[in-house]
Amino acid sequence: MTDWLTEVLRCPKTGERLIRQGDYLVTESRTWRYPIRSGVPVLLPTEAEEIPG
Repeated sequence: MTDWLTEVLRCPKTGERLIRQGDYLVTESRTWRYPIRSGVPVLLPTEAEEIPG
C-alpha cells in the first residue's frame, strides 16, 4: 500500500485519517482499526475492530 493511498483513505465510521500499524489501519484517535488483507485495506464498518482503551 502506497503513502498517497493512506493520505486519501478515511475511517468509514468517523471520517478520521488512518495510520498504518502492521497489518491494520488505525484511526488517529486509536478507537477503531481495520485489517489489511493481501495488501488490500478492508474498510467495511462490519470489519472494524474497536480498540479498548
